[in-house]
Amino acid sequence: MNRQPKGLLWKIARSWWILLPFTFYFNWIAFIYVGWRVQHKRWTLYGTLYAIPFFLVFIDILFKINSNILTYVWSYSLLIGAFTSMIHAFNIRKEFLTRLEARQYGIPYVDETLIHQIESNYGLKTELPTSVQYDGPVPTTVYTRGSLIRQS
Repeated sequence: MNRQPKGLLWKIARSWWILLPFTFYFNWIAFIYVGWRVQHKRWTLYGTLYAIPFFLVFIDILFKINSNILTYVWSYSLLIGAFTSMIHAFNIRKEFLTRLEARQYGIPYVDETLIHQIESNYGLKTELPTSVQYDGPVPTTVYTRGSLIRQS
């Protein structure tokens, strides 16, 4: 297959999350989103760490705690977390786009490989060479009706 690298518009459209760290309060959502999108647990963990100052602010507002120490803690942690997350977001952007592109290319390949493996295992018509095909016995409960791929 001839796979072309994704264009500039594709990269810009998939990088909308880079604006979230500039909101100061919702910077953690960006990292949870990218970690979930490409199944990278470390980025999701960073998102939960960046969420701690947000929840401290939420607790302070909800329970109306008028403690100067708590106010200093959450305000400084919010500022430090926000600036750190901005830098971190720009550092992981390229890796995120690479991982996303690899996942999008890999999913059709995995599906195609799985279909060929199932066809080979059950003795169905397959386009794979005989050296790759499975030589085990065909189960008696399976009818051989042809290829699993829809012919159009």
